[in-house]
Amino acid sequence: MSSIVLKFTNRLLSKIDTPNEKITIVYRDETERGLVLRVSSSGTKIFYLYKKYKNQGLKIKIGPYPDLSVRDARKKARELKTLLAKDIDPREVKRKKYIEENEKRIKEKQDITFEELHNKYIEEYSKIYTEHWKQYAAKIYNHASQSLYSKKINKIEKNDIEKVFNNITKKKQYGGANQVLKGIQSIFNKAIKWGLIEKNPALGIEKHKMQARERRLTYDEIPKFLRVVKKDKSEIIK
Repeated sequence: MSSIVLKFTNRLLSKIDTPNEKITIVYRDETERGLVLRVSSSGTKIFYLYKKYKNQGLKIKIGPYPDLSVRDARKKARELKTLLAKDIDPREVKRKKYIEENEKRIKEKQDITFEELHNKYIEEYSKIYTEHWKQYAAKIYNHASQSLYSKKINKIEKNDIEKVFNNITKKKQYGGANQVLKGIQSIFNKAIKWGLIEKNPALGIEKHKMQARERRLTYDEIPKFLRVVKKDKSEIIK
């Protein structure tokens, strides 16, 4: 790997050509010891800090040029060297920061209430893809708002939803109970797709079996029905 020592300036670095062959050329800063710019055959230019630490050579990524200016890269290199001088590994600091931020993001996601989730579902899905979204939203609100709205979604369990289902069932509103359960299941399915939770607490609750309704044709409807049957050439009807 080629290595060239230069006094870094933004003007100079902007004029560095991309290597023709599949190689990476390393340019070392004359001013800030350990600061290098790696230029690959793909055209990318990235600042790194090369530094000895506990008898091993570290290569710590600082950032891409020209997103980072020479001045900013030197400042970051000095900060990293200060940490190393205090026996603090910047890689470990970065790893801990990533873990903390990731845990914070997860907590923030799971920290939303069912009311917030329901509103998100209405705005981002139901209004767009469901024709009668107002009726469905009203059913969920009327039957689930008191018991579920204030709960954090990661704290809602199957028995919480069963209570909602059973309360509607007690009123002999079997079809309504099924519709509310289906709606809650759909909301949690979306929450899983959005990465807010990992499992659906509304699954495994058995819906009511509904009998199919019989309907007799009126006298006015019979002639129209017979005309349709006469025109249909299906062997099944004949």
